Amino acid sequence: MVTVVVIAIRTVLAVVFTVAFVSKVMSRQRFQEFSASLRGIGWLHGRVLAAVAALIPVLEAATVVLLVAPVGAIWGCAASGMLVAVFTAVAGRELTRGNQVLCRCFGAGATRIGPAQIARNLLLLSCSVTGIMLAFAHEGSPGPAALVLAIGLAMLAAVALVRWDDLAELVRPQ
Repeated sequence: MVTVVVIAIRTVLAVVFTVAFVSKVMSRQRFQEFSASLRGIGWLHGRVLAAVAALIPVLEAATVVLLVAPVGAIWGCAASGMLVAVFTAVAGRELTRGNQVLCRCFGAGATRIGPAQIARNLLLLSCSVTGIMLAFAHEGSPGPAALVLAIGLAMLAAVALVRWDDLAELVRPQ
């Protein structure tokens, strides 16, 4: 059972980071929109901003590679956890300073970073930490039915996390 949960967690994280990566690099316009959104972060300017804008998709892609590698459970979950922790810390800092930063995590959205994005990141961080802890508990290979169920449910969870801003909008008081 532990192996199935680790596979599900790795799937969730891999899908989320794949969508984040692809949404930023799928076109020049999307990358420019993502880069422009980083200008809302008060301390990013000039070459540092350009370097961070280029580095984020590279780190997201590297995280996906680690997550899908056959022996990458611990390293992939650790990389995703570190990346999400940094994103959350920066978002939290900017939020507490009142900076209005667009959330271009998964493409061209008009949502500003707020409590909903922090909550989503905390869920991703908890997935990463859980994946690391469970990856140490080695277990046999899961059966095909368990594997299909785990990956299917993980894909649904990943879609919910990617569309988190839309879901948050549905429950936000008017």
